[in-house]
Order: sequence, then C-alpha cells, then structure tokens
Amino acid sequence: EGDNCVFDGMIYRNGETFQPSCKYQCTCRDGQIGCLPRCNLDLLLPGPDCPFPRKIEVPGECCEKWICDPDDEVILGGFAMAAYRQEATLGIDVSDSSANCIEQTTEWSACSKSCGMGFSTRVTNRNQQCEMVKQTRLCMIRPCENEESSDKKGKKCIRTKKSVKAVRFEYKNCTSVQTYKPRFCGLCSDGRCCTPHNTKTIQVEFRCPQDKVVKKPMMLINTCVCHNNCPQSNIVF
Repeated sequence: EGDNCVFDGMIYRNGETFQPSCKYQCTCRDGQIGCLPRCNLDLLLPGPDCPFPRKIEVPGECCEKWICDPDDEVILGGFAMAAYRQEATLGIDVSDSSANCIEQTTEWSACSKSCGMGFSTRVTNRNQQCEMVKQTRLCMIRPCENEESSDKKGKKCIRTKKSVKAVRFEYKNCTSVQTYKPRFCGLCSDGRCCTPHNTKTIQVEFRCPQDKVVKKPMMLINTCVCHNNCPQSNIVF
C-alpha cells in the first residue's frame, strides 16, 4: 500500500494528489511528498521588445504575470521595476540601489534547439541598478549530425560525450577564436529526453566578417540526465 504522508497537519494517502496552495500541486509517494509548480513564469519570459520586465500580482488570479514598464519609468529612476527592500525613510539614493536590493535570478530556460547552436534566457536583477533584465547565452546540446537513435540498452543517457577533436563554435557568420572540446548530451534509449543537468557559463570570443571580434556568453555542459519533462519546442523529442 505504501506509507501515508503528513503535511501541514493533514494526512494524505499514498498516491493522493493535493494542492497546499494554488501555486503548487503535490503528490504523496510512500511517505515522501513531491511538488510541481503550477505557475510557469520562468518558461514564459517576455520577448526582446520588453527589456525591463517585472512581476505583478493579478487580482483574483493565483500566478503572477510579467509586464513591461514604459521607458519613461526607466528614466525616472526605475522604482516600479526595481526589487527594493523599501525603507521607511525618504530620499533613497538610486545610484546606490544595490545596497537595498533583494537579489532575484531565475534558472536558465531550456536551450531553444535540440541540436546545433541555440540560446537560453533568464531574468535577473544582479546589477548596480537592481533592475530586472533579460540575459541570453548561447547553447549547444549536441551537434545535429549526432541525432541518430541509440543502440545502447537500458534507461540511462548515452553518457555525456566529450568531443574527440577540438572544435570551433559557429554563431551566425562568426567563428570562435579558440578551439574547445565540449561535452554533449546523448539520447535516451527508452524514448525520454536527454538534456543538460549541470552546466556553467563561459565567455567565448567570436571573430566575425571584417575582422570584427565579439564576446558572447555560452553554456558548457558538465552532466546530462534522462527525464519525461520534454521541452515542447524541441520537435526531435
């Protein structure tokens, strides 16, 4: 039968699903409670035409929503979109707003492409102005020519493969100045998605036409994992 779960003074049976609040849905599994968020704020980020998004509560609705502040509010000091710990005194020095800033940073979103060069985004106020800004980084889960089905049996990812030869990353018409031996995710033999689990961000220098050099943040993969929560935009999954 499995053990019951106790949460906030309530007893739930094994397999029972419940909502402790409107923002989460939880399930009891043999004495352990697992919860999933019902609000997808981090998945539905504003587009590039909204450089200064902020979350607001909507009357009568559980989940907060992103809205865009008009430019004039940005010029006037940005109180509306800054995540301040509001003080009871007047005359907050806007130039030193980082001292009163409650840091907020979302997780990086899934890579926009299941193979080849894509991008992922996050929203953070980790800056001197304490303003919510959208950040973008390049990402490559695997080269497109490696998307054949798995020959391996079992339920694990084909282990994160390190590139045998040093490669140069290509972004639009630009090529990375240095060569890299990146790790890529394989495919799961049981039909689940294989996506990055642990990553880091590095600065990659690209040389573009007319000898122009640009630096772009890029994701490097440490480990990958198999799971059923497949990104909907990745048609290959």
